[in-house]
Amino acid sequence: MDIATCKYCGSPNVVKFGTYKGIQRYFCKDCKRKFVLNTLPKMKTPISWIADAMDSYYRGFPLDSIQGHMQLVYGKYFSEAGIYKWIIRFTKEAIKKARGFKPVVGNTWIADETGLSVGGRNIWFWDIIDSSSRYLLASHLSRSRTTEDAQMLIEKAIARAGKTPKVIITDKLRVYIDGIGLASGGVARHIRSKPFTDENSTNFIERFHGTLKERTNVIRNFNNLTTARLLTDGWLIQYNFFKEHEGLGNVSPAKKMNIVLPFNDWDDIVRTAGEAKDSYIPEMEVPIAKPVTEKQKLSAYRRRAVRKSTAKKKATTPQISIMRG
Repeated sequence: MDIATCKYCGSPNVVKFGTYKGIQRYFCKDCKRKFVLNTLPKMKTPISWIADAMDSYYRGFPLDSIQGHMQLVYGKYFSEAGIYKWIIRFTKEAIKKARGFKPVVGNTWIADETGLSVGGRNIWFWDIIDSSSRYLLASHLSRSRTTEDAQMLIEKAIARAGKTPKVIITDKLRVYIDGIGLASGGVARHIRSKPFTDENSTNFIERFHGTLKERTNVIRNFNNLTTARLLTDGWLIQYNFFKEHEGLGNVSPAKKMNIVLPFNDWDDIVRTAGEAKDSYIPEMEVPIAKPVTEKQKLSAYRRRAVRKSTAKKKATTPQISIMRG
């Protein structure tokens, strides 16, 4: 049973103040504010509802499906834009709360990359996993596969783990050779995988890439890397802290470590979030150029031809002047 205390000032001096759409409201006699229990300041939607939407999104459900689910289960309509604002706000909150978490990982990591079409262009997803705990240490998005990309992935993983591994296993992509050396200062031993073997193989992470349907659904409809990177980091939270893994006894990689976690679920993240400083939807800061279709090329050619023809006619048309007198 909820104890009615003011969510703004914490005072117990509150009274019931009627209902709105079936939800009980309260009035604080001290700060003179009306509020609903289990909601954040300046928000009327219950925390558990928002947490449900966050979990559904990172499980791979599109916004329109979440919208229908919320209306069916809770009997209230929410716009897709409103749900998206929750996702952006509380994803940032989750990333902030997880920033100081140091996972307990082993000394052998496995890195790999896979391609995915985003906004009409192929984007590379780089991932690196601890082989013992299956904790996904870092992900990186790029438009190319360069030494700098490989280096950035390894540096992210080292910063997250707070240690440098003894061994990093990758596929045959050559950029890992210098990328690992630069990121680890030559400490990590680089092993290039042997296909179809259990030892020194990237088969595990390749199987992992085969299960990324949820992440694919999360970022497929975005045509910019800025938002895709943010939501990929949010998906990392879902995968490491909340997603149950059968191979780990149906617990998440973080819970398998038996250490203190910054949160237990999306409800914890939403409940402890601070007051929103803004409610904007991120704009396209790093646009991905869309491929030009043959139809667009033909239209552009025709426009140029018309402009040239018009200019030629103007140049050859005699100018007639009318003399007044």
